[in-house]
Amino acid sequence: MNGIMSGIEDRENYATGSAREQLEKISEQYPDQGVSPLNQFLIQGGLSLMSQPSTGSLLGDIATAAKQPTAQLLQDLSARGQLKKKLALEGAAIDIEQAGKEKLLQQRLDAQKKLAEMELGEEGLFSTKDFFEEYGSKVQAENRKDYENLGLESKANEAFGQSYEGFIGGKHGRLSDYEKKGNIGKVYYDVTDGIFKRLRKTAEGYEYEPLDLSTFDSEADKSKQIPKEKFPGEQSKTPGYRRPPKEFNIKEVDPFDPYSGA
Repeated sequence: MNGIMSGIEDRENYATGSAREQLEKISEQYPDQGVSPLNQFLIQGGLSLMSQPSTGSLLGDIATAAKQPTAQLLQDLSARGQLKKKLALEGAAIDIEQAGKEKLLQQRLDAQKKLAEMELGEEGLFSTKDFFEEYGSKVQAENRKDYENLGLESKANEAFGQSYEGFIGGKHGRLSDYEKKGNIGKVYYDVTDGIFKRLRKTAEGYEYEPLDLSTFDSEADKSKQIPKEKFPGEQSKTPGYRRPPKEFNIKEVDPFDPYSGA
């Protein structure tokens, strides 16, 4: 495999056989329907021997009669050899071209796969069908696929810390099932829409706050967290609930002074 064949794999690896082998096989399936060169030589030589005048020497007569048929025989054999050579060259050229295309295609596929692995940071990539049977929903399966392929688990743990709890929604349970006092502040990945959400408590009840993992800043998030209510309803959106309770001041009474509470 040197020269123009450098870098080209041996075509013996291909189960269908090389183009050269196929061309030669076709040539053998459709042989020349004319007289074979050897039979033609015998016929021409015999006719020439019988038609020419004798010289008195049998060997001389045979040599003279075989001169022209021999030249024709060599010409025919040469033509057949040239045909086989032509078929071999054409087949080899096709093999080289095809092998080059296949090698180039494989190189492109390998490069694309490597690029995808570098971008996603995963050696093995998941597909939607890998999770469809588990979720029974194409949307949820695609969101779970992205979660795995994009390495969102490690990114969520880094961004949200111990507040990150994992999956929610679909087979993992309804959002309302997690609305409990002990879950306030916890972050979940909702497989139904592919969004990270944090459970909050408001005066009206519970709500989920969507979080953007790409822009989430843990330090900035701490500074803007709403402080705890000093009294129930302090942070309510309804004005009537935001009124602080009335303060009652009870004066101290001296048990030995009957006028101290006046």
